[in-house]
Amino acid sequence: MAGPLIFTLMLASAMLPFALLTWLVRQGHAGWALTVPSVLGAVFAVLLYASGRPFGIDPLVAMGGALLVCLPALLGCAAGGLLGWLLRRRDDRRG
Repeated sequence: MAGPLIFTLMLASAMLPFALLTWLVRQGHAGWALTVPSVLGAVFAVLLYASGRPFGIDPLVAMGGALLVCLPALLGCAAGGLLGWLLRRRDDRRG
């Protein structure tokens, strides 16, 4: 029962940054395209740190948030940035 819900959560958390980074890089907004993965990476690092130390966050929630939300979002950012760069390069060659 929880499997499809987890898969949907991970897919949504990857596809939103993928689409955002593709659009940002294709439009040439390099500052924003670097800010989004940096913020996601910082949240990922804080949640991983919180899963091993008494930080005020439940370790299971922290590890779940890091691995089920932040990690797919970072991978979506990387893939979206690469696709946006390739599309921008193609557009620059054409015209």
